[in-house]
Amino acid sequence: MSVMREELHHLVDRLPEEKVAPLLRLVRDQLEEAPVVRDLPFIGLLEAEPDFAERSEEILRAEDNHSL
Repeated sequence: MSVMREELHHLVDRLPEEKVAPLLRLVRDQLEEAPVVRDLPFIGLLEAEPDFAERSEEILRAEDNHSL
């Protein structure tokens, strides 16, 4: 264990009980994983008619029927 970790353990052991909860929250916050950020460079590259989004369900149904 590093010297800094040993010191941290020692200092935490000396804390009054009422100060443990806020410190515990701080440490837990540091351990939480950062939210996943997805890079989606293709967003907005689709070219289509202006009503494409409105007609998407109709288009997909037609494609499903066509593939059968």
